[in-house]
Amino acid sequence: MLKFFTRIRLLLWILALVGLGILVSTQVRAKLAQAAANLRSLETQTVDTYPVETEILKTSDWETWRSYYGQAKSAHTQNITTFEREIVQSVAVDVGSPVKAGQTLITLQVAARGAQVQSGKSAYDEAKLNYSRLKQLNAKGGISQSEVDAAYAKMKTAEATLRSSQSTLQRTSLKASIDGIVAARNVEPGEIAEAGVPLLSIVDPKEMEAELMVSKKDIMKINKNTPVEIYVDGEKHIGWVKRTSPEAQSGSGLYPVVVGLPENSGILPGTYVEGRFQVSRQQSVVVIPSSVVIYRGNTQSVYIANGNKAKLMAITTGEGREGRVVVTSGLKAGDVLITSGNRVLYDGAEIIRKVDLAGKKASNKTNEG
Repeated sequence: MLKFFTRIRLLLWILALVGLGILVSTQVRAKLAQAAANLRSLETQTVDTYPVETEILKTSDWETWRSYYGQAKSAHTQNITTFEREIVQSVAVDVGSPVKAGQTLITLQVAARGAQVQSGKSAYDEAKLNYSRLKQLNAKGGISQSEVDAAYAKMKTAEATLRSSQSTLQRTSLKASIDGIVAARNVEPGEIAEAGVPLLSIVDPKEMEAELMVSKKDIMKINKNTPVEIYVDGEKHIGWVKRTSPEAQSGSGLYPVVVGLPENSGILPGTYVEGRFQVSRQQSVVVIPSSVVIYRGNTQSVYIANGNKAKLMAITTGEGREGRVVVTSGLKAGDVLITSGNRVLYDGAEIIRKVDLAGKKASNKTNEG
């Protein structure tokens, strides 16, 4: 009987030890599983994912426009001047007066010139009468032919003097040669008009043009087919190239380019204008935002999306304006350019597009609900 209880007690101890071993083993496995889970979680946390925005690159045409400045002027102008120094008798117009071609604008004093014409006419009449008389005497044998020839020469000289004085008398009436408006008046009655000095200036406002000063680097790119836009106080007008000068102005080194302005544009002579010339046009080029270009020393680069990884690409750029720049090498159509979030990236960094991240968050909220 004692042996029986001893065996039962031994069996119970054995069962207790087995149960304890199972319990310890279970706890150890649970600890190991938790540690593995924590390790995996830690590994997941150490891999950062960067949210970015992207743009699929396409090719487009790129136009380069350059601005130059100048003044508007009339295509047809006339400066009224006198041939000789004379006293002004009257001025028939003022600044702003409309005039017609052939209209008398200024009259010079004629007293002295009229006397010259009268004196010249008397001398010519006398020389002509003398030549006629000597010619008749020569026909009768009374005088030699040489005397007749001398009288003829004297008559022709008197005739030339008379014509000159008559022409001078006619120039006492200064007339307009074009239709237009008086833009400047520099003389008053009683003043002395100097030869060659402008007394009045006439402009034709119906046909206006602008002379713009262009740099050497662009003058050879501008011709009569070059598109031109003219801006005055923010208002745009379409112009056209009328002529270019192959010679630079002394001092500035700039080349004059004359641009025609549309009729009834309202642009007045003397107005300062901005002219924008299309100096080049490139077809099918890649253009990107200039803000995404990373400068490191003399190198330029951008990040593109290669699956869920960021890839650093070396590029070269060309002309740019208004926040965009042409890429001359390094990128092609179809590349996925990272346009936002690129400043914290590195080559090979894991990325997720913000639109995908937003969709994932929305999906999680739906599942939780």
